[in-house]
Order: sequence, then structure tokens, then C-alpha cells
Amino acid sequence: MSEKDILKKLYDSVLGGVEDSAAEAAQEALDAGITPLKAIDDGMSPAIKEVGERFGLGEMFLPEMVSSADAMEAALAILEPHFEGDEGESKGKVLIATVQGDIHDIGKNIVTALLKVNGFDVIDIGRDIASTDIVDKSLELGAEVIGLSGLLTTSLPMMRDIIQMLDDDGVRDQVKVIIGGGPTSQDYADEIGADGYGETAYNAVELCTQLLAK
Repeated sequence: MSEKDILKKLYDSVLGGVEDSAAEAAQEALDAGITPLKAIDDGMSPAIKEVGERFGLGEMFLPEMVSSADAMEAALAILEPHFEGDEGESKGKVLIATVQGDIHDIGKNIVTALLKVNGFDVIDIGRDIASTDIVDKSLELGAEVIGLSGLLTTSLPMMRDIIQMLDDDGVRDQVKVIIGGGPTSQDYADEIGADGYGETAYNAVELCTQLLAK
């Protein structure tokens, strides 16, 4: 199979929620010399983004979204051991979560994995996490960056609220806030006063590196 065919198989498998096919395509990608990041960015991420868009439009339902998430997890399990990163002293502490009202965590899990292999101390507190819990936990643990993830458009106000809470508590200058996920954008990051937007998982790693450069 060509690279294009393998990436298309990954896309179709995740979109269709077929775990065995997704795992098989991930292995085929590795065998063909396709990097894990390319497999994710050009095969899997576009599919899961489309799943989120269809779910938001009422064209897909929760069981289908869960199946797609499971298929992406299956592929990620094949790819993750082959991520390449930097080793050595921690580059900084990042707290990451999917905001309240959103159970999607695939993108968050990919970012977490990439941050870890690139030398960051990552605290993943899960999905569907209340805004107050995200703020409180970040302050308690001394996070230098808060990463907010969401797949649904309903996630956007939650991200705004978290930044507002940090402002209201007088601690906004103590932590950087980055956002990512299907409905997010650089324009929205600018609008709510976030410190950055990661279009892809690798962009999120680059962003944390820049924000915490010492």
C-alpha cells in the first residue's frame, strides 16, 4: 500500500470506529516508514475532528463517537512506543484536562504522550473536569502551563471561564494557558486571552517549549 492509502485507511478506520482495522493500519504505517506524528496528524486527527463536527451537528451519536475514540486509542497504542523525544531534565510542569461537559480525551491523550517523551512533567487530570477543579489543581500542584482540550463547541465557554477565574483570583500571571481541539482556533485563543493554541499535538509541544523556555 502507498503512504496515501495507509493514511486513508487510518482515517476511515477511526471515522468508522473499527478498532482492528485502525490498529492494523497503524502497524502498516510504521512498517512503511511513516512517522507516528504523520500518521496522527494526516490520518487519525482529521478523522476524529470530523467525528466531533458530525456529533455537534447531530449526524453522529455518542455510541459512534465512543467507537471512533476506541479505534483511535487502538492505533495510538501501536504508535506511542515509537514516539521520539528528548530525554533529560524536566522542561516544566503541565496540567492538562478536557473541560467540563466534554468526554473526549483522545487529543488530550496524544498531547500528554508527546509532552512526556519530550521531557515535560505532565499531570493529566482527565476529562469532563469542572473549571474550578482545573484552576484549584493547577495552583495546588504548581503547574506552569494549563492545557485545555475540547472536541465540542460547548467546550469553548468553559475555556473562557477558566481564564476568567484565574484573572479573578489574581493568579493569571502565574500560569500559561493553552487550548486545543476541534472547535478551537488561534482567533478564539486571542479572544479569550489564552497564551496559545495548538492546532496539532506536535504544535502543543512546540508551544509549551516556547512558553517555558528558560
